[in-house]
Amino acid sequence: MNKTVKKIVFWTIIVAGVFLVQSVVSTELIKVNLTLLLVYYFGLKKGDLQGVAVGIPVGFLEDALSGQLIGPGMMGKGLAGILPSYLSDGFFIWTPLFGMFAVFTLTVFDETVVYTSLSLFSQSPAPFRDFLALTFVKALINAPFGWLIRPGK
Repeated sequence: MNKTVKKIVFWTIIVAGVFLVQSVVSTELIKVNLTLLLVYYFGLKKGDLQGVAVGIPVGFLEDALSGQLIGPGMMGKGLAGILPSYLSDGFFIWTPLFGMFAVFTLTVFDETVVYTSLSLFSQSPAPFRDFLALTFVKALINAPFGWLIRPGK
């Protein structure tokens, strides 16, 4: 097998594993957003084009598996794939604490895009107060992973 095929197989297994872990860890009340970490990783390490190229299919898979409107997850993850590439361009000094803050903020951003899209184009998914509380919890769950994912090409 050549190197490209090995990379594709490796990342396909990683994506499937993240979806599996996300479905196992999620409860009825809180559905964790671990797939955002994949999008964040690619956006940070490989640039905005790779971040979007990973974010849109991951968002599509989330939308398809949720059984609701196709599009909000794609838009949220696609936009979330663009933003991390600008964090590592030298404008900011990278620290592990900054990485945690970036993942926290990106999780809130992604959840807000999905919630707003569903509210505008479908029925309101949850009361706004519940949305804020659940988004905050999801962001707190994802934030420690920002400590581990560092920029570098």
